[in-house]
Amino acid sequence: MVFQMQRQNIIKKTITSYDKTAQEYASTHLDITPIKQLIDEFIKNLNGKNILDVGCGTGRDVKYFLEQGLNPIGIDLSKNLLEIALKNVPNAHFLEMDMRDLTFQKEQFDGIWACASFLHLPKTEAKIALNQFFKVLKPKGLLSISVKSGIGERFVKKKEYKGFSKFYSFYSQQEIKELISSQGFKIEKIAIDHKKEDWINIFAIKT
Repeated sequence: MVFQMQRQNIIKKTITSYDKTAQEYASTHLDITPIKQLIDEFIKNLNGKNILDVGCGTGRDVKYFLEQGLNPIGIDLSKNLLEIALKNVPNAHFLEMDMRDLTFQKEQFDGIWACASFLHLPKTEAKIALNQFFKVLKPKGLLSISVKSGIGERFVKKKEYKGFSKFYSFYSQQEIKELISSQGFKIEKIAIDHKKEDWINIFAIKT
């Protein structure tokens, strides 16, 4: 029970950081350009139109999915970011929901897009989320996860966090590959982005 409370407090602290800096975050996370190549590759490899955007933030990616004729649903735990998302994309569907407890129907989605969100989970919670992804993905559904390269897990403070901190789990290529594979997914591609920070981008298929 103690460890469970600690994990919940870790996530709560990170969500509070996003809530308190939502406007500042939105000012730098509305442009699709930095991830356009990655998101286009995701779309190209989809077999269907129903997408779950896990950690949708400002709604930037949901908006792009809509513009490409897809059917996205965005979820997040930051109420303030969800409010911004609804203003940015009023015709989209957004829900406050935890990736560790997805309340959608089984095999509802053709693709899950988890861009810089999964990495905020403590590693002890990672398999829980992956099991949920597996549950709501259709057979041969596409999973995209982006994490930061590194070792361990810890709270990180940056100038743009305005005195708050966010929890990050860092992964090596082998570690994230083995983790995702262990939960019933087949790794299709691993791509490293060295432009700003070392991001590991995983494409996997539900087997």
